Amino acid sequence: MMTFTRLAVVLVLFISASGCAQKQVVAGQAVHPAPQVAIHIRNLKFVPQDIQVTPGTVIRWTNLDPMDHDVTSGVSINGRKARGLKKTRFPDQKFSSGLFGKNRTFSVTLSKPGEYPYYCSVHPFMTGKIIVK
Repeated sequence: MMTFTRLAVVLVLFISASGCAQKQVVAGQAVHPAPQVAIHIRNLKFVPQDIQVTPGTVIRWTNLDPMDHDVTSGVSINGRKARGLKKTRFPDQKFSSGLFGKNRTFSVTLSKPGEYPYYCSVHPFMTGKIIVK
């Protein structure tokens, strides 16, 4: 009969030999890395603009434009809808990247289901939405 320690060592060796280099072993169980989704900032747009993810997904924005951008959670109101409003941007303080330049990234992980609109505070016409289901 194998002891727990021997069983854990055998399991670790088996996982290592299987080529599962990206998995971690915690107390004899393989832990898979969180899923990831990429959003590119290109030509003054978030691409894709709207995404749907599962809770715990890592969302990573990469700035491919030559100018600085940011990613601010909340709503930006532009054009005719903004007339008469004192403010056109309504951050909700769920996440904010601060300015980041070309080839730089910003990541966030959202755990609670819901809709998370976001925008670039420098270019408020740049908007997007994350739906966590």
